[in-house]
Amino acid sequence: MQVSGSPNDVLSVAVCGAPGVYRAGLMTVLRAIPGLDVVAEFDSAGYSPRVLREHRPRVLLMDLDGFDVGDLLARQVVGGTSELAVQVIALSSDRDSGTAIEVLRGGAQGFLHKDTPVQSLVDAIRAVDRGGVALDPHVARDLVTTLRYGVRAAPAPVEQEGGRVKLTPRQRQILGLVGLGLTNIEIADRLRLSRPTVKTHISSLLRVLELRDRTQLAVFACTHGFRDLDARREKSA
Repeated sequence: MQVSGSPNDVLSVAVCGAPGVYRAGLMTVLRAIPGLDVVAEFDSAGYSPRVLREHRPRVLLMDLDGFDVGDLLARQVVGGTSELAVQVIALSSDRDSGTAIEVLRGGAQGFLHKDTPVQSLVDAIRAVDRGGVALDPHVARDLVTTLRYGVRAAPAPVEQEGGRVKLTPRQRQILGLVGLGLTNIEIADRLRLSRPTVKTHISSLLRVLELRDRTQLAVFACTHGFRDLDARREKSA
């Protein structure tokens, strides 16, 4: 199997998960990919902030199976340490949107199913390292469906007409691209805008939507249909 990736930019990765066949297989796969350097592997019992400080991975793959998600969040396994800015992708054998939301709110930049193809996993690793997000498409669809048909009692803060917050067409477009996992540079290139302009729009979106960071912004885009909106716009172009 050939997996694309530039060996000139070595990206350090750590793996946290229960010992067993899956973790062993994941380690074997990652070590065979050019440009990735697996610097550490450990389970939740062996985790401490010192582990991340010592090995300094840029991306941490966190296997959620067999662990209590709330406990992991409390121990900062998912969030890592803020000063190291470790980007976290949670892996699970269950496509549960509730778990995905909890993990993303806890600080993870991605939530993927454990059967994600190798190339897609590598793309996700590189995407979060560049500041993007990675979300299992089935989970994203479930989140959108749930909010459209099952959570009408809690309306979204963005409404088409007469709502509390009104977004401009450009803000909606950028929000959709954030939901697709694009970085500021990629958004600027696609929309032919300057990078400072895109950064200003992102900051404005975070402020008016009262969100903390880019990860929350991406989740908002996915769960409120903005990513689908961008896809429909491309198809009609």
